[in-house]
Amino acid sequence: MPKSESKLGPIRSESDITVDISTRPALRVWEGRDATSERRGILGVPGFAAITKQIEEQIKRDDPYADYHYYLIEESLAKLKAELDQELQSITSFMDEAIPNAMNVPDTKSAEPRKLPIRFASRPGFAILYELLKMDSIVLKVLLANHIGLLNSDEKFATLKRLVTKMRATMYLVYRYRVTGVTRDDMAANNQVAKRAIEAMGELSAEFLEGTTRAKTAPQLPSKRLATLVGTNEEDDEDEGLSEESENMASGAGYEELTAELDKVAPKSPARKPRAKKSETA
Repeated sequence: MPKSESKLGPIRSESDITVDISTRPALRVWEGRDATSERRGILGVPGFAAITKQIEEQIKRDDPYADYHYYLIEESLAKLKAELDQELQSITSFMDEAIPNAMNVPDTKSAEPRKLPIRFASRPGFAILYELLKMDSIVLKVLLANHIGLLNSDEKFATLKRLVTKMRATMYLVYRYRVTGVTRDDMAANNQVAKRAIEAMGELSAEFLEGTTRAKTAPQLPSKRLATLVGTNEEDDEDEGLSEESENMASGAGYEELTAELDKVAPKSPARKPRAKKSETA
């Protein structure tokens, strides 16, 4: 059978993934806020997913800065997961101990949760979504604890503010990255593209310039770069096939483009401009 006839088509989703959000704090983190002439924008989850998807595309073009910032985002997501796990455990244990055995308190949920379609194909986007849903569960418990007199209003608002701050601290890491079109070959040649990238984001340590340190969930590097890394072997062709199938799935119906409503993000030039760490500390 000719190769063209045996090639499989992309794996497509028949409908959108959806999630239910029950609390206003979690919904505000999801939505973010559009910038106006009077106030700055706030990055939402769809915007975070759109930018991290862009970083993933630059990684595939061999941009070492994209690799580096993706690594930082992955580390921050792991830290956020651990912290929210602890928050959930703490409020659950607190309520279990504080509520008398003779008192039956049902679980709470929104009578009309907001159902949101998930139309992105970014790994960090899904990772932050899982933490948002966990945050939603924590907020429900905090609101219940306040309602039945276990937490006062100051404790409630302090907890809600802490949760939102943790979520946004991770999401705002995407603003440290700038698309410059630089590649590892540019960095090795120290050409003008490389100099502009260094000016925008600082120096990179050798482990990221060489691609020896990478995020576990980062996209595969270009074939020419893989050939230069230690440990590449004959299995690379098979890995490339699996990677291509995964990309086809991500680009299927319902995932190919973010809609205008879901892709509203804050400006990429916040007042305080983060930079990559210098080589001695990166």
